Amino acid sequence: MPIARAEHIHIEATPEESSTPARRARGKVLATYALKSPLRGCETELALLDDHFISVRSVRPDTLPKKYDVDLRFADAKPLRTREVSWTWLIVTIGLLALSIGTIVSRWGTTPEPWMQLGIIAACVTILVSAFTFFLFIRRTTESLQFKSIHGGATLISVTGGIGSARNGKRFFIALMKDISAAKAARPQEKPQFLRDEMREHHRLRELGVLSDEEYEASKAKILGAHS
Repeated sequence: MPIARAEHIHIEATPEESSTPARRARGKVLATYALKSPLRGCETELALLDDHFISVRSVRPDTLPKKYDVDLRFADAKPLRTREVSWTWLIVTIGLLALSIGTIVSRWGTTPEPWMQLGIIAACVTILVSAFTFFLFIRRTTESLQFKSIHGGATLISVTGGIGSARNGKRFFIALMKDISAAKAARPQEKPQFLRDEMREHHRLRELGVLSDEEYEASKAKILGAHS
């Protein structure tokens, strides 16, 4: 226990002394990627730099825009792809369509002018409502590609859009994954020093507002756990 406590203090001794300062000379841009999703109010712009950093500009609904750089040494080269399907609105849409079609089929042909029946008119209105619920389904169904930190598990880069929206950036993300691996090879470190630098990078991103206090504390606990 005393040893573990000493390691804890040693790692967190001077978090403000970041190995990746907030302001630094910008490297040459090697590749760029941009995804704008007006339907969801999301924008992401990425620029891969020649010094194994990536510049990120992120806009999300109900949050302030974020612009920051990330040291790719601390990113996991394998991204996490997540999908959030709005099943509620999909089920509502299918239910409304089924109800409308069933009503039209059952009442059509029962009178010389079936389109004048209140049931048929109501079914047509329901079809229009289902078009709106389908729009909500599309709007609230998202796909995210996230690059997390190696030991801290914090989200460093996140691209959010509709399902399949990131496919156009396939070449960029392949280049990004290769550069993440190259970043570690270019600046190899012993694990204790790497963990200290990773924690400082997390601290820097917290100060920039990229990570919340909760995200920072959770990542810090994981890094400390990896050190023991």
